[in-house]
Amino acid sequence: MGSKEESVEWPLGKPGGILLAMLFLPTVVAIFVQRSGFNFLPSNEWISKAALPALAVGVVSAALPFWLILRSRHDGVKKGFGLLIAPVAGYFLGKHLVVIAVPMLFAVIAGHQVELSFTVVDAHEWGDSKCRTPVQVEGVPMLFDEICGVPDDIRRELGPLHRIAVSGRGTSRVVFVESLRRID
Repeated sequence: MGSKEESVEWPLGKPGGILLAMLFLPTVVAIFVQRSGFNFLPSNEWISKAALPALAVGVVSAALPFWLILRSRHDGVKKGFGLLIAPVAGYFLGKHLVVIAVPMLFAVIAGHQVELSFTVVDAHEWGDSKCRTPVQVEGVPMLFDEICGVPDDIRRELGPLHRIAVSGRGTSRVVFVESLRRID
């Protein structure tokens, strides 16, 4: 007795699948870059300006996998698990495409030396193996809200609600962190 393969008829066709992968790839790369030790912060101004487009892209990115899984021939646990996880992952990837990945690409291509200001949430927390001696900033999405590798002498000067200036390569909307200093 042979096993019967279950297939999902891809309603968008092969070009649609390639387009979807190309849309999510920058977000995955941005997460990989951040977790590899390159500190990147979008400005609070950019996050607030991009909120509505990010929400729209996130909702569409959540609805598409939900719809595809509903149309699939899978039943039971696989389908239920997919219906729970895929929309959340789709929303996260779509929203971060607008808020993180696109501005990161602009910073790499057209960046210059900039200085942006942020508010500290916590500077005394112990980091993990990927982010030693972090300083957490306010208003930046999770996974991108920490500046890693900050020397202890600088961290000792910082506390909640302190303002810091972060400088590095970037644009007026985003910065790859090279240094930081307290500004209040």
